Amino acid sequence: MSQHSALPYKKLPNMWNYLYPFIQEGPEPVETVRQFLNSARTPLPGTKSLYVHIPFCDTICTFCPFIRSTNYQDKLQPYVDSLLKELKAIASTPYIQQFKLDAIYVGGGTPSVLSPKMIEDLCTTIQENFTLKDDIEWSFEVEAKSASEDKLKAMAANGVNRISFGVQTFNPYYRKLFNLTASLDEIKQTRELAEKYFKAYNMDLLYQLPGQTIEQLHEDLESVRELGTTSVDVYPLEYLVTSKGFLNMIKDGRVPAPPKADDKVLQHQFVNSYLLNHGYEQTHIYTFAKKDAAYKDFKFGATIYGSYEDEYIGCGQAAASYLSGISHSNSVRTDEYIRAVENGTLPVMRAKEYDAKEKGLIYFPKHMKVSLEYLSQLDLPAEYWEKIEKFEKMGLVIKEDGLLKLTELGKIWYMHVMIDLLPEDQKKTYDRYVEYTQKDRDFYENTELAVIQ
Repeated sequence: MSQHSALPYKKLPNMWNYLYPFIQEGPEPVETVRQFLNSARTPLPGTKSLYVHIPFCDTICTFCPFIRSTNYQDKLQPYVDSLLKELKAIASTPYIQQFKLDAIYVGGGTPSVLSPKMIEDLCTTIQENFTLKDDIEWSFEVEAKSASEDKLKAMAANGVNRISFGVQTFNPYYRKLFNLTASLDEIKQTRELAEKYFKAYNMDLLYQLPGQTIEQLHEDLESVRELGTTSVDVYPLEYLVTSKGFLNMIKDGRVPAPPKADDKVLQHQFVNSYLLNHGYEQTHIYTFAKKDAAYKDFKFGATIYGSYEDEYIGCGQAAASYLSGISHSNSVRTDEYIRAVENGTLPVMRAKEYDAKEKGLIYFPKHMKVSLEYLSQLDLPAEYWEKIEKFEKMGLVIKEDGLLKLTELGKIWYMHVMIDLLPEDQKKTYDRYVEYTQKDRDFYENTELAVIQ
């Protein structure tokens, strides 16, 4: 590919990781969620998951935009106490009582800051109050510095069968830049403990880093292969939604500029090619798993980016929930969250009822395929089929074996496919959010594509 005319698109999007439909403000969010959870409605057949959020970290990664805090020592036990109360309250509602959980994900933040006793109490509360399927996939995020053997042993002894840890990069320069303070020896030790106690262990890697070269990316991928986790999530750095402090360092010249758009595309192609040629298979647009890996389908990810009938309930500070007909999120402040739970109130900050039967199509680029029979049952407006036809002509998708699939070209341009599938009202919301975030951060990255050799 060379000039603009040969490219499916002329620029890269500024933002591509979002939940659909966007959680918006609705009237009386607490009462709206309470009525929904206590209604007599029956959940639709689909994947059901639980998300639990632990918002505390020992150190803050330079780029991280998520809800988290390092000053947590006095807050940790009160937070866990409130979290257990919320879990019990949510599990007792008529709607959630009908769930049989396919997956549980404990994320953060850094959940491995919990003590072994807290881990045991959390897992026991979940097991005693929710219905879990026999083949439950139960993931726990850990960080190498706090992932001691007694903690991992407590997880494994109480139902957890999969852990994930964020390496992000092995490169000393970038580890210092991002304030990634775990040593490489600690990372290797975490990998060894993971193999001892769990069937599956995943690591996260970031690429398209400021000033990153193909050679540096190749070295990181070599280190991924040497570490030998059963799967790896490889994420392009989404600059617009990183922290303001990190973006200020880029603007001030203290940190190199992001790679040019063309280099980002080349890095994406390189990542896919390298991992596919070294014993991994692509199971999700970001995920590569060893061919014999356990839980390589990652059911929790399939729920988050699933269809309308795939549902997950979130508990904890800032946790989001998407149920069939309503989306909501909890308070983002620790003190407000604890106060609401202790007062016997749902800690909901935002909620909006929605009807989005097309959700499975919007998210299909994340999974790289979707059943055509399933799509035909949705009674989709003609505009969606017209978009699919356009993608076919562009060589981005193909209909094959009863599935709508991304082609190899489509896997490179998946972000655009997902954004183009947004209905008009949601596309306007997306555009407004991008514009607001650019203005709020005063960061306007040049994403124009020029030449790709």
